[in-house]
Amino acid sequence: MILWDTLRDSKKRALAWSREQDTLYIVILAVVVGILSGYTAILLRFMIEWVSLFWTGERTWEEAIQSTPWYIYLIAPTITGFLVGWIALRFLPGGELRGVSGVLADMVERRARVHPRQLGTETVGAALAIGGGASLGREGPTVALGALIASEIGQRLNLSEQQLRILIGCGAAAGIAASFNTPIAGALFALEVILADYAIATFSPIVIASVMGTVIARSELGDFPAFTVPEYHLISLWEIPAYIAIGAICGLVATLFIKVQQPTRAWLTKMIPDRRFRPAMVGFSIGLLGLALPQVMSIGYGIVEDMLLERIQPEILGYALPLAAFLAIVLIAKFIATLLSAAGGFPGGLFGPALFMGATVGALFGDIAHGFSPSYSESYGAYALVACGALTAAALHAPLTVILIVFEMTANYNIMLPLMAACSVATMITRSFSHASVFTEVLEERGIDADWGLEQSWMRSVSVEKIPWLAIPRVSEHARLQELKQVYTGSGKGCVQVIDDDGLMVGIVTFADLQKWLIDPTLDQVVVASEVANRQVQVISESDTLLDAINILDHEEFEQMPVVADDNPRKVLGMLSRNAIFSTYHKMIVKHGDGGHQ
Repeated sequence: MILWDTLRDSKKRALAWSREQDTLYIVILAVVVGILSGYTAILLRFMIEWVSLFWTGERTWEEAIQSTPWYIYLIAPTITGFLVGWIALRFLPGGELRGVSGVLADMVERRARVHPRQLGTETVGAALAIGGGASLGREGPTVALGALIASEIGQRLNLSEQQLRILIGCGAAAGIAASFNTPIAGALFALEVILADYAIATFSPIVIASVMGTVIARSELGDFPAFTVPEYHLISLWEIPAYIAIGAICGLVATLFIKVQQPTRAWLTKMIPDRRFRPAMVGFSIGLLGLALPQVMSIGYGIVEDMLLERIQPEILGYALPLAAFLAIVLIAKFIATLLSAAGGFPGGLFGPALFMGATVGALFGDIAHGFSPSYSESYGAYALVACGALTAAALHAPLTVILIVFEMTANYNIMLPLMAACSVATMITRSFSHASVFTEVLEERGIDADWGLEQSWMRSVSVEKIPWLAIPRVSEHARLQELKQVYTGSGKGCVQVIDDDGLMVGIVTFADLQKWLIDPTLDQVVVASEVANRQVQVISESDTLLDAINILDHEEFEQMPVVADDNPRKVLGMLSRNAIFSTYHKMIVKHGDGGHQ
């Protein structure tokens, strides 16, 4: 007995050591992925600036508002639209999803193997589109590229699906962290949006990757946030209801944006069926809009910074307007430009446009509120800062990530109370209208359930060997019916395995098989077990997974099934019960939480 306990303890220690080494291995890979994703984020940023420099003579479109000739607004997005259309047709001929949505789809449909063809669309395609004036952001492509790098490394090293998912989260975290110089928010973005998994084993490597992405960005670009933010002060507690109202407005705007994407895609597909020319036609339309309001072109972080620092010049075509009227027009124009860019086939992200629209909503609200009550409210820059986070949180369904992004950029604890209130209200309102975010609405349109993909990966990570088996009584195929009855009733297992002379399964006997032989006792010494046994037995292999077991039980009514050896489907190792299978499933749900069912 002592020897058995010693051996059992040794086995437990060996398994624990193996798990520790596995975690260490993933952490090492997380460092590599974090470094590569950080440099990729920087490269994409420079590529966008090079394209913008080619068209406008400045690194960003907002810097060139006063100097860019009018025809560039029409030529740049139109020509880049033609190029983007060709790239999309070349790399994604079947209309596959790209960006963050593509990553989430591949997590479900390709078992966390991100499609390598996204490399073309998310580097050259995104740089051309955003640098050419499309109203999109660089964060989506950055996340997709980080995920692609992680997936390629994981596949070449033959990682399991669960390990691949963690590594993809590392790439996404590093990409966001490098983009905004916010390591904490980068890690939380991966956990909240990409993985929806807060398990400790998942958390550590993602944090490491996020830190590495930030270190790389700071070493190359300096320790600066994505844009300068004002110093925040809460003037009065009466402002809290105002910030809650901002949250509600941002939630409604985000909901509208999510809801109109699918109809806009359908309308553009009907009007311009050829995918090669659709982005060019849309690009020309965006250029027309940009002629009147050049602020809507490209990412627009410079315009966001002007709103935060209250440097906005409310002019349209040389005519001065009241600030509130100007901001309302800019909001509508940016909404339309972003909607057309995303639905028209331009590669790019929606993180940046959401920040822009949020800042515009906040500045508009703040200008009106401050005009009514200057003694009890901050000026419009403070409201722009809070709404910038609120609308983004609602659009992404990621309030914790956005709260931390704003907090890390401001390093001001005073902003947390209004920011938390606004982000929470905005997200709650958006979720009350739609379960989908800007990332997942296209998945719902295509019938892809990202939540189920997460559960599938959990279940595929648990092999049948990890589920408790039951011992199964055995009788020889030559045994008489009387002996079979005695074994069946004496074991209380509900089934008996009938074996041949080599100890291999001939069939299984359950009460349903046995009951027709119980009426006539004269058969007890005449009938043998092989005649009673059911030979059409559904079995499961020892190397199969919890998901395989659940799929079988979903289509069958029996309460248990034999577990057989991989090398011989007639060699029974034990009996797997329905209760054991679903008990293990419930433990997995508890372990990982209900992140997929918020």
